[in-house]
Amino acid sequence: MMIQDYINSLQLTQQHASLAQLREIQEKHLELYSFSSISALGAEIISLQEEALLERLVHRKKGGYCFEQNKLAYLALEYLGYEVQPLLAKVLLNGQEDNARTHRITLVKLEGESYLFDVGFGSKSPKAPLCVSQSGTIAVGNYQYKVTRTESDVRIELFQPEQVCLYSVSLTPVTEKDFDVVHFYSHQHPESNFVNNLVLSRVVSGQRFTLRNLVYRELHEASQFSTVVEVTSAQQLLSLIRQKFLLNVCTSEAERLFSRAQKSMRLQSA
Repeated sequence: MMIQDYINSLQLTQQHASLAQLREIQEKHLELYSFSSISALGAEIISLQEEALLERLVHRKKGGYCFEQNKLAYLALEYLGYEVQPLLAKVLLNGQEDNARTHRITLVKLEGESYLFDVGFGSKSPKAPLCVSQSGTIAVGNYQYKVTRTESDVRIELFQPEQVCLYSVSLTPVTEKDFDVVHFYSHQHPESNFVNNLVLSRVVSGQRFTLRNLVYRELHEASQFSTVVEVTSAQQLLSLIRQKFLLNVCTSEAERLFSRAQKSMRLQSA
């Protein structure tokens, strides 16, 4: 298995390193490779080695979260000749500025500009690279983002169609060993969100699909209208995972996930 297997799966029309190709990679990755906490719920150690990533995400279609998705994309961008730098970000969706840096993201330098490339932020993933060379606003389809750039970090806020701060990205260089430590916490610590919740998302043209435990949502970007469905059986969950998120799970795995999600919802409502 090679990183070319992943690149081939995207069926790119842009054949040379460019902003157009970078945009196409991000858009097609988000459509084909769903964000998923399924592996984290399995309690096993998740390898971030290239061979393991390709096997799990590309060939077995198990999905993954930021440390898997963004490393896979990072390896591909590096292979294609882009100047890339992996970084750690502090997720700020809950408004708490003292959160730890637990999100992997990629900085791409292209034609004199710097872009944040992110295919691992779940349902709130931007659908295109964001230019962060300087502070300003960026429109991506129906979504508008505010970029605040300082010498040490970049802050990304979504302000249309909703107002929420996504994350603060430290520009301090990090190594794969730094990621290994945070990745271990994120999929092994008993209090980690991904260890305790079934979280899936997929971003396609004009729509965003999300599943948190047993609540499934379809958001239509243009109207911002959401359809919400309560999942009431393992068979229904299996169908959603396969059809909406394009993930490969068997019946017994869906039954395990359904029971786990039921337990999580009971604990959170207690």
